[in-house]
Formats: sequence, structure tokens, C-alpha cells
Amino acid sequence: MADQLCINPSSDLDSICYTQLTVINLQGCSSLTTHSLHHLLSRSPSLQKLRVKGLKAVTNMTFSILSTYNLQLVCLDVSRCAHIDAQGIEHMATAALNRGEPLLLKELRMSGLKHIGHRMMGALGKAAPFLEVLDLSYARNVHNSAVDAFVSCDDAGQYNGSETLQIHPRDLGRSDSNDLRLRRRVTRLRHLSLSYCLLLTDDACSNLAFSLPDLEFLELGGIGTDLRDEGLIRLLKTTPKIRRLDLEDAGSITDAVLIALTPNSNEASPVPGGALEQLNISFANEITNEALLGLLRSCTKLKHLEADNTNISSNVCKEFVRLCQQRGMSNAKANVVDCRGMTDNAVRDLESMTRPRLGWRSHEARKLTFLDARDGNTDELNVGQDECDEKRVVLKSFYSWQTVDNVKAVREKRRRKREVSGGGDSDMDDGSGRSLHWWSPGGRRTLRSSGRSSPLNIADLNSDGCVVM
Repeated sequence: MADQLCINPSSDLDSICYTQLTVINLQGCSSLTTHSLHHLLSRSPSLQKLRVKGLKAVTNMTFSILSTYNLQLVCLDVSRCAHIDAQGIEHMATAALNRGEPLLLKELRMSGLKHIGHRMMGALGKAAPFLEVLDLSYARNVHNSAVDAFVSCDDAGQYNGSETLQIHPRDLGRSDSNDLRLRRRVTRLRHLSLSYCLLLTDDACSNLAFSLPDLEFLELGGIGTDLRDEGLIRLLKTTPKIRRLDLEDAGSITDAVLIALTPNSNEASPVPGGALEQLNISFANEITNEALLGLLRSCTKLKHLEADNTNISSNVCKEFVRLCQQRGMSNAKANVVDCRGMTDNAVRDLESMTRPRLGWRSHEARKLTFLDARDGNTDELNVGQDECDEKRVVLKSFYSWQTVDNVKAVREKRRRKREVSGGGDSDMDDGSGRSLHWWSPGGRRTLRSSGRSSPLNIADLNSDGCVVM
């Protein structure tokens, strides 16, 4: 394939040909060999985006190829590649430092990478000053020291144009009596994922304080009870642009974290929580309803709340739904599964403003049979809510799923009634109350027909009409 895509820039037959590919996505190509992959990469000097997620053909040698032939690479996804480890990333970063040129990478996804240490993270921090997206999720071997090495500056000669600042150790939560300040690298990261890095604690958050001023998405889900208030608050106070925060399974955090995210209405400058849109505090059982209610009222852009298995009360959930309606938010969402405070009566009280699923109207969504008021099925709307109304808040709880079952039961009852009555028209039902005509996509069941535009022959229907024997 690579040879077929190559062009020869000159008439000399001995000159090396190359492709003009700028984007290569080989995700799912499980039969690809390492040799063919390297051959394609070595013939693509203009490559900017490469996605090889989960490919066994990717090895540490692949990074040597990238550092030699693909110097314009901006986006790289090597997540879940079984035959690579941190040594390959370290080699690519070291090669760039030896050339005296920074890596142009802006997005680097390496979920599940093995053997991540302070040497690799230190080299990556020095060689990739333009990095905006970094995914280290499910890296089970990464320690707090590796995160610290990513933003620390040991010498004054290898900043690669990055902005630096000097911070007192006490500002990073370190009990150091020395007055010497630490030089830290200010990164351009907007999205950082450290989910399910099980060896990390909130000390990793302290190490990142003051180094992520542009951070918008922070994912710390699955770390567990080792993620505590002190380090997390220290980081959140220095990230005024935070929009999405994932703290799932952080069972040790308390109201202090929510208070740090609650903006003061009197402050005009950007403050933490002022831009917050999504918050996940599932399994955080130490958080009280009072702190959560104050956060909901102060964060005017919050539209997605996940609080599964928490102590959230029905009154707080009602207030969130009311605020979303008042602020005119579209596709707002609240997950309150396995919450004792959410009762059946509370879900019924919110029926006029909520929906059980985030539905949409398209050909791809037909099999999901979302309830849509535009179909005019009044019998279904009597027991369910319009799932395609963007202004309704999606409320997912134990009791809200019963609504979906009720709508399904109404449709099944109507289908059986039609079968008993033996309706004689050629329309069929897709389960959502919408009729499928013979000219509709997916409406034809015949195995043979007299022409492309011919209607169904009644004898071709399976038990839907009379068959002449």
C-alpha cells in the first residue's frame, strides 16, 4: 500500500519516493505487521497525525522511526499497544533534545503505557513544550516522582522556550526549611488524564500546582482514597479555566474541595469553578448536601453532574434540574444512580422537566426507539417523557429506568393488538410507534421482488397477512 501511495519527485529512478499523507489512522488493523508499518512511516515525511491504538505491530523501534522520519508529528495515539513501554517515548524525546529541536507534539495519548518513570517524564517535559493533551490513564506504574519530573527544571539550559517560574517549596506542600526556590516549568496542557494510576496520591496534584494555568479537563477517576483534599485543592486554586473535573471513586475528599471550586460572585477575574461544566464526584460519600448545593448555585455553567452512590438528597437534585431549566441549558444531565436520597416520588415530581435518556432523531438511532413527541404517540407520552427534547434534563436513577420499561410495554401491547386485529395494510412498525412503509429505509422484508421500486408481495410477508395455499 505504501508503494502505491508514493510519488517520485524527480525523474531519477534511484531517488527515494514518498507519500503526501498527513493523517494516518490504523486503529483496528490487527493484521498489520511491524515491517509494513515502519515502511509506511518512513515514506511519510509530512505526517502530522498518527493513530495506532491497540496495534501489536507498534514496538519501541516505531518511536525511533518517528524521531527520524516524521518530524512534523503533532498528534500521536499509541494507547493500549502491548509491545511498547516508556523506553520508546524516552528515546523519541532524547533524540529531539540531542538535535536541539523541540517535539512539535500537541496531543500525546499513551493510555496503559508500562514502566513510566521520572527519566521518561523528565525528558518528555523538556522535549515537548507545545503539549496540550496528555493521556496517561491506566499507567499502573507511574509514581508521584514521575509527575514531579515532568514539570521540574534541573538546569537553566534546557527549557526549549518554555516559560518557567520559581516557587517556594511550601507552596507545593513540602516541609522544607530551606529558602531556596524551585524552578518549575509552565506547560500548555489543556487536558490531562491520570485516571486509574493507582500509585498516585494527592502529592501528584501538589507537584503540578502553578504549572497548569490553562488546564480545562482534569481526569483523576479511579485513583481511590489516596486522593485527598490538601494536594487537590492546591492544584485547583491554580487552574481558573477548569471545565471538566473527574473525581470518581475519590472517597476521601470532603466539602473543602467543593468550596475551593465554588466561585465568589464578587470576583471579576477568572476563578476556579467559574467555567466548570462537568463534575464527577461519584462514590465521594464524605461530601454533604450543603456544600454541593452551594456549588450548584454558584457554578452557573455546570450542566453535567455525576453523583452516583453519594449522599445527594432529592432536594439538591431538584434544585439542579430547576437551575438548568432556568439557565436555558441544552442536554443537561444528572446521574444519581444508587443514591438513597433519590426516591420514587422525587423522580415523579421532576417528570415535567426531565427525561430518562439522551435521545436524538436520526436514522442511526431508530433501533434505540427513543420516545419523541413529534411522532404524536399520546399513549406513550402518558407513561414516559420526550427523550429528544434538548431542554429537558437527562435524569438517570434507579427509578427513571422504569419509565423506559413502561414505554416499551405500551409499544408491545399496541403491537399485539395489531396482530390480533390482523391489520390489512402493508405498513409495519419498528417498535417505536412509527410506521415503516415499503418505500422506507429498512421497511422492505422481501427476499425477492419484481423490481427495485416494486411494493411488497403479500405472500412474502412472514405471518403478516394471508397466504394462498
